[in-house]
Amino acid sequence: MQWSFNPYTSIASYVTGGGREDVWVERGLSGTGTKTLENAMQLIFGRTFEGWTGPGRTYYELHQEYAHLTGIHWRPEKRAYCRFNEHGDLEPVVSVTSREDKGSNIDLVSFKWEPLEEYLAASNASLVRMFDFTLLRRSGFSGWSDEPTQEIIESPDFFYRQKVMPGYAAYTRGVQIIRPRRTLEAIFTDMTDRWFGRSNKQYVEFIAYDWRNKRVTRISTDPAATTNYFQAKENALPFEVSPAFFRPEVLLKYKMDRDKYTVSDRDVSCRAGWHLPAIDVNEAGQVHAYICYLRRLPYEEQLHWLSYNEPPKASISERAFINDFKGEFVNFVQPLQKVLSIVRRWHDDKVVWWTLRDEKLLERVNTPLTESRDEWAEAFMDLAKLVIEGFETKEIRARLDKAQVPYEMEDKTIALLEKLLSKTGTGVEKLAGLRTVQLLRSKAKGHAGGSGAHQLAQDALTEHESFASHFQHVCLQVADELESIETWMP
Repeated sequence: MQWSFNPYTSIASYVTGGGREDVWVERGLSGTGTKTLENAMQLIFGRTFEGWTGPGRTYYELHQEYAHLTGIHWRPEKRAYCRFNEHGDLEPVVSVTSREDKGSNIDLVSFKWEPLEEYLAASNASLVRMFDFTLLRRSGFSGWSDEPTQEIIESPDFFYRQKVMPGYAAYTRGVQIIRPRRTLEAIFTDMTDRWFGRSNKQYVEFIAYDWRNKRVTRISTDPAATTNYFQAKENALPFEVSPAFFRPEVLLKYKMDRDKYTVSDRDVSCRAGWHLPAIDVNEAGQVHAYICYLRRLPYEEQLHWLSYNEPPKASISERAFINDFKGEFVNFVQPLQKVLSIVRRWHDDKVVWWTLRDEKLLERVNTPLTESRDEWAEAFMDLAKLVIEGFETKEIRARLDKAQVPYEMEDKTIALLEKLLSKTGTGVEKLAGLRTVQLLRSKAKGHAGGSGAHQLAQDALTEHESFASHFQHVCLQVADELESIETWMP
């Protein structure tokens, strides 16, 4: 009841004197007015930057142990310590309002209860919160009376002292002890289920190929609905590596939000949220994924995939069969992967005539899978940003100067490369692949509504039947051209 410290108490202090000539550090709470809190841990620290008169003079920190265990970080735009939730969205866990915020006349630090309850349970602790409310009429108040203070115990976890001077002043000051509301078993079960991917209690049924029983059927993502190699003798359930098949549009949602999602040839991931490995595209253009990995997705994501689910039109891809079932590496490389392999090598070797402008581009370039012209144009935009924008024009001109090859100052990167290659005797006169990428980047994406863009799209479909085939064809050209450039650009 005599608790006397406040959020501005320091976590440690230098001490000297007391018959000693040295200086030492004293940590923890002291002078609190109660033995109960001598070994307590302070969660909130108010800091004031003395001498600073601008914004942020007073701010609040968290005890690092709590911040680290909950995986939260300060995000100024949210005015909160945040983390990503299972959907990849920023989740405020500890929110801070200060008097510097517009429209605020209080300082308030609020904790989301579930993470705090987990911390209390795991550290075998309780939260101790002091409250102090004072009301008075200043014009008629001359001091507190000598009347004894009332001490009121509402419960073992809620008690206070109170003095009331009717019509003039009153105060109520006390302590609230807050313990975990759920049982420790329930809290720890939820924590471990979340860590090991068992927290998803809702499942869906996908149309999938049950290759164990040689049939197309509905298979639930509930672990009890499938089996594995070790338990197969005891049942006739489908294997958990049964593939489900989806229309290629299932990936558009993820391709449209590159900050939140990463899509590659064989996996999709959501930042700090979830990861779906071992996907691929079969000969019919369907995306396929295994039941055992689909069940790891949040329920809302499972529903998204379910909305694009359809019966298989072809087997799983040859690459998936070789990688996932034979456990071997494929002896062929997809055209886009060949391009990515070359530029990764250039980046690792730190060549002076090409620079990776943004490492995220290595993950953003994807083969278009749908009939969407926007997806097709976006793919070429990303490919141009990765490959063409990476060339260092100054270095290419230096090599042309050294080889005494004339050029115009208005010549762009591709034209300069063509002049350099023609001088080296490689037989390369035009970089057709790179020129196609640049053309589609400027026409199809830059002027998506124009007749020129429409004609380019029609030409691609007429010659290659699908945007995916056209993109792969151009990537194969680009890969060959990059290899030629690499040969003559030491």
